[in-house]
Amino acid sequence: MEEFEEKIIKSIKSDMLNQSTLVEETVMKEIQMMHDEQLNYFMVGLKKETEAYLEKETNDLRLSASSQLSQETLKIKHDLLKLRMDFINQLLEGASKKIEDFVKSSQYKEYLVENINLIKVTPTGIFTVRKQDEELFNELLKEKNITANVQTGYFRFGGFTYSDLENRL
Repeated sequence: MEEFEEKIIKSIKSDMLNQSTLVEETVMKEIQMMHDEQLNYFMVGLKKETEAYLEKETNDLRLSASSQLSQETLKIKHDLLKLRMDFINQLLEGASKKIEDFVKSSQYKEYLVENINLIKVTPTGIFTVRKQDEELFNELLKEKNITANVQTGYFRFGGFTYSDLENRL
């Protein structure tokens, strides 16, 4: 009878752990999606703000463009605003490209190892990595003789998360 109760308790505990893991995965995906949405929202807002500013300046300058000097000033400001927008786009594209290049480099592996070393891995812990990094991550854990569950999740650029619901990590 006692064994039966223990089996029931273990079954309930396992079910609760599975459900909490599912909830955690859902929350982590939602957080990542919200992060990406915020980044896109920022880009769209910045573009709209710049376009509105450009339009306002262009309209203001058109009203006062009665001489050649006013027309030249309008062109210079328009070009400067266009350069500003191009520069912002280049910065964002450059940052994304650098991160993507880093993830493809050997330094990325070192980065993962350094961060794995910072974690106290427990038997019930779960690493979440990008699908592209799953094989590399499993190799790193094997090299370090770490036994842990590894699952895939959405990460725009790379990295990993570690969680352990039983130990509240």
